[in-house]
Amino acid sequence: MDNEFQKTADRFLSGKDGKKIAEKRGDIERLASSPDGERVRAALQKGGFEDAVKRGDTEAVKTAVENILKTDSGARLVENLRSIMGGR
Repeated sequence: MDNEFQKTADRFLSGKDGKKIAEKRGDIERLASSPDGERVRAALQKGGFEDAVKRGDTEAVKTAVENILKTDSGARLVENLRSIMGGR
């Protein structure tokens, strides 16, 4: 992981919202390794998501996420994540 990205992630995770996410780490990891999580990961990899993040191409990142959310797997994944995090 890029050093600057790691620093930013560490700062976020040490804050209030980051601590809430850290408390749910096991649930989030199980969700990420679920069939829907695997399908979403594969689609993001195929679409060059990681490279877009590394380049700082926010438009490409936004488009990739929007496209994933239009899929059944992506929609279910987000709904499950909302449930885990205590959202609507």
